[in-house]
Amino acid sequence: MTAPSQPLPTRYQNRGMHAGFWRRAVAWLIDGLILSPVFVILYLVVVGSSAVPQAMQPGGMVPFRVFPSLWFVWVVVPWLYYAMCEASAWQATPGKLALGLRVTDEYGRRIGFGRATGRFFGKFLSGAIMDIGYMLAGWTERKQALHDLMSGCCVVRKGGLLDWQNREPAASDSATTAMLPRPGMPGWGIALVVIGVCVFLLLPVTAILAALAIPTYQSYTVRSEVAQGLDMTDRARSLIAEYIGQRGALPDDNGALGLPKPEAIHARYVSSVRVTGGKVVVTYGNQANPRIRGGHVVIAPVGDAAALHWRCSSPDIRDRYLPEGCR
Repeated sequence: MTAPSQPLPTRYQNRGMHAGFWRRAVAWLIDGLILSPVFVILYLVVVGSSAVPQAMQPGGMVPFRVFPSLWFVWVVVPWLYYAMCEASAWQATPGKLALGLRVTDEYGRRIGFGRATGRFFGKFLSGAIMDIGYMLAGWTERKQALHDLMSGCCVVRKGGLLDWQNREPAASDSATTAMLPRPGMPGWGIALVVIGVCVFLLLPVTAILAALAIPTYQSYTVRSEVAQGLDMTDRARSLIAEYIGQRGALPDDNGALGLPKPEAIHARYVSSVRVTGGKVVVTYGNQANPRIRGGHVVIAPVGDAAALHWRCSSPDIRDRYLPEGCR
């Protein structure tokens, strides 16, 4: 067996020794699945225990005293999980065990709880610098991430470690070792990577895009319904302008302009178009969106016959659903 003072070979000397990025990512996903129900249960316990004080807070804000408990849920629990497992006889979390990985020091020896703790909290720094600390695992000689370098740890394959520790001196030639076949990722591990990418990347991105796109599309469809009502006022406005030019006054109602009754002027999203005191009032109904159903748009003439223009407004429809000229 290799003397304890001899460091582990580099990735170039022994291709089957050190764990690569994707194998470690699959192990992380497995550990995440194990910890998720624990997080949910503890979170419900912590927040549920503050339900009565929370109801007494203005606006239902979570009391400040709850935050230390949440820190326990999100930091202390995973710290104990990772540190205790990696410092145990397993030398790995369940996720790493499933992938045949072990956490050792740089000499292939079992690490203690203190070193495992340093490795765990070093992950905060690895992630804080835009995850560059994790990316270092693809560049360093022993595939060590920043938190591995800080704590003096390596993540190795169990089989590769045992072969290296039990090798015969005659078989220690690095060129011969480098020719050993590199174990591939198991099929179920590849499937788990795909699922993990979908769950942790594609689904959140899709949800964010949907959260942005759906309200925008809904606003667009409602504005198109409002536009239908404005288009239906063209004839009424033309007759009002003619009426003002001929009589110098405003028409009282539809009958004064020879228009049908208000309810007889309707469409898919419009229930009536009424002329009252020279103003045209559009009422939305029928199949109109609930956001504007029962609402009104008022178009009022401004100026005299020589320079007549129209002012559009609404007393009960939100500005976001109105054309720019009506806001």
